[in-house]
Amino acid sequence: MEKQFTKYLNGTANPEEFSAVLEELCAAESGNKVSLELLKFWKETLSAAIENKENNQLLDKIHHRIALEESRKSVLRYRLYSNLLKVAAVLIIGLIISTSYFYFKPQKQAEIATIETVKTPYGARTSFKLPDGSEVWLNSGSAISFPHQYGAERSVELTGEAYFHVVKDGKPFIVKTSYGQVEVKGTSFDVRAYENENFVTTLVEGSVKVSDRTNQIAILEAGQQSIITSENKFTTQVVNTDLITSWREGKLIFVKEPFANVARELERWYNVKIELNGDRLKRLGYTGTIEMESFSEVLELINTTTPIRSTFDKNSRIFKISGR
Repeated sequence: MEKQFTKYLNGTANPEEFSAVLEELCAAESGNKVSLELLKFWKETLSAAIENKENNQLLDKIHHRIALEESRKSVLRYRLYSNLLKVAAVLIIGLIISTSYFYFKPQKQAEIATIETVKTPYGARTSFKLPDGSEVWLNSGSAISFPHQYGAERSVELTGEAYFHVVKDGKPFIVKTSYGQVEVKGTSFDVRAYENENFVTTLVEGSVKVSDRTNQIAILEAGQQSIITSENKFTTQVVNTDLITSWREGKLIFVKEPFANVARELERWYNVKIELNGDRLKRLGYTGTIEMESFSEVLELINTTTPIRSTFDKNSRIFKISGR
């Protein structure tokens, strides 16, 4: 019965053993016997647990369960730490970038300044104001670049032609081109710096300093014009500034201008291609004013005042002009 009772307490008794133990427990005369068996079983179980002899398998299961739980918690902690480290890394990188930006900003202001560029294609002109309030008129086929905000100096980079009305300021105003530069403080002037043409500066009012790539310098007074050729030949002359700057008002005024120059201006203004046949025609002087006419009207006007004839080639889309 002792063996059956132990199996009953461990939950391993079969139905017959379970019924026999149950009958024994229900019998009144078995009270002391049952109590003794329970006390004996408790002592054996407690001893086994303390000495780790009889319940090693149970303890192994308990330890394994604890280990699994700790492992699960460790994985969760690792994932949490990993995510926190990723977030921290992003924040640190952002902080480094921001710190670098603010730290290097005073030293690298010119390098990080936003540069704006305004372009006018052939057949178009425009006018606008620079960050300091200076006004600019940009001719056809031209481009100008300038910083969004000026620093120690006010400077622009020009390709093509522009007219400037510069507001007075303590800072110098500099127009940079591939041929040289023009430096002023407050004045009105015109600069031509088209590719493969002469570098021409015409002063309307004030004073300007013109320098070329070889550091030749000329100080212009109102009504004067400087011309720098591709061979760095530097000359100055007195001109009628109204004729030079009339393009701002939508006019092209020519006075005995070589027809090759006239054709080049018409190409820019009307976005057309013109082919001149014969050197004599290229040297032919043309005098006249073109104002807001269509190109066909311009050709008719030139044709009535100059010994030329013009045709249009539909295949090449080129206007061919020859002498009569």
